[in-house]
Amino acid sequence: MPRKVLVVSAHIGDEILGCGGTLKRHTDEGDSVRVVVLGEGWTSRTKSLAKGLEAVDLQAFEQQGRSALRMLSIDDVRFHRLPDNRFDKVRSMDLVNLVEAHKAEFQPDCVYTNTAIDLGIDQRMTCEAVLIAFGRTTTDCCSELYVFEVLSSSNWEAGMSGLCPELNHFVDITATIPAKIDALRALETEIRPWPHSRSLEAVIHQARVRGATVGCDAAEAFTILRSTYRSH
Repeated sequence: MPRKVLVVSAHIGDEILGCGGTLKRHTDEGDSVRVVVLGEGWTSRTKSLAKGLEAVDLQAFEQQGRSALRMLSIDDVRFHRLPDNRFDKVRSMDLVNLVEAHKAEFQPDCVYTNTAIDLGIDQRMTCEAVLIAFGRTTTDCCSELYVFEVLSSSNWEAGMSGLCPELNHFVDITATIPAKIDALRALETEIRPWPHSRSLEAVIHQARVRGATVGCDAAEAFTILRSTYRSH
């Protein structure tokens, strides 16, 4: 039976890096996938935060993201343009309300999001908002909740939180990693040359390491925050 899959990402590209191969598996299997990008992901890169970025430039940046996600057969993409690397300036309940609005409208069975021990404040607060929005209630629509790892973000946390993610769910993406790499190639502003950890080579290496962990050619790894079996 087809499922509804919601991805809540702090920045465009996080979802492709973290679960692009898995999302392609979902769409190949007939699942409906919606990607929600909370942050605009750009203005902290500019020399002047006061100046920011013109709307037309953000539109081009978002179009790049849409084009990349189409490589994974995903057309349902929603952008909210919260301030880049400044989610701590946004009221926590405003973040939660955004997520809850998509929860109410889309009614997902499965949710993927950033990890709470990421180096970036936006990623940490994204995870927190998802956890609050999808409270552990018996009437909640979501039965599966996962957090993904993002190269050059999750792996740069360097133990500062005192926590370590427990990767306890692996998805074989041997058949879908070519689509993931094509999607990342389309994110021209987000990919870096080797040996940067956000290079295509690093993504492939990580997939092979995760795959070797569970005996397949390539995999993506997640931490399960919830997995509920329900009778039908």
